[in-house]
Amino acid sequence: MSSNDTVVRMERVRDVREANETSLDTKLDHAPIGKPTRRLSDPLPEAQPPEQFVKELTNHIVKSAAANVGPFYEELIAGRIPIEGLREWIKQWYFDSRTFPSVIAQIAASATYYYDARQFMGANLAEELGEFDPAREHPVLVRQLGRALGVSDEELEFAEPYPETLLYVEYRQHLVRDFHWLEAIAAGSYAIELTIPGRFRKIARALKKQLSLNDEALEVFRIHAGDEELELNYGGDVKHAMEASNLIRKYAVTAEMQERVRLAVWRSVEARKVYQAGLFREIILKKDPNWKKFWTAAAQ
Repeated sequence: MSSNDTVVRMERVRDVREANETSLDTKLDHAPIGKPTRRLSDPLPEAQPPEQFVKELTNHIVKSAAANVGPFYEELIAGRIPIEGLREWIKQWYFDSRTFPSVIAQIAASATYYYDARQFMGANLAEELGEFDPAREHPVLVRQLGRALGVSDEELEFAEPYPETLLYVEYRQHLVRDFHWLEAIAAGSYAIELTIPGRFRKIARALKKQLSLNDEALEVFRIHAGDEELELNYGGDVKHAMEASNLIRKYAVTAEMQERVRLAVWRSVEARKVYQAGLFREIILKKDPNWKKFWTAAAQ
């Protein structure tokens, strides 16, 4: 094919596109920023005062059952999950927790020109890494709890994730890697760490009551949330969430950035719903005799 033929062919393609361009229905155009339900003709919400905006985000996260205590954790906190189920849960939690230091590291790496964000996230990363003591890195403390539940390090390290666990972990990594660093803070540090202290304290009390676990086994909860029964109230995740909220308050001051941050929080919470649904199905629902009846009937 000659170069002239190539030019002719390209011109014909362009002619075809331009001739059919008017057939596109502009009423179906999506807005460049917003949920998939937002139309191009829909205006962005007006920018809010930073304090009001952070308060709105906080209310959304705190009121979400998936961001706090969904059906699975309700059962765990009530002490209704037997040891076999707790062992399955710790494997999934370990798969989740082992990647979280990388989430924080990615946010720090993406905050290219922002010294304050890098400093806050750098300190956060050091804490996630056990302040560079390998025995106190947070995923390693989850392993410590796993041993107390009768799960070996090898079983934890090579456990197969539920589909929902895998999707949640990898989608979270996508959010912090491919979005703006402020969106990453909203989806990671803020949406996740804001809700951890209250949930972790409830879980720690439940496990201590159900299994008489000692302080060493429960250390992973204390280092994140403190312990009201002990004089150890560091509550690292409270501090992390406050630092994240301060950065959002400082930098999310335009209508566009506020909407992007708002959507990042929404995506993070929606992804956690998927994760918790997987825990509930695999550890609780599949033990229900009605589950087997339903799937047996569906297969016929």
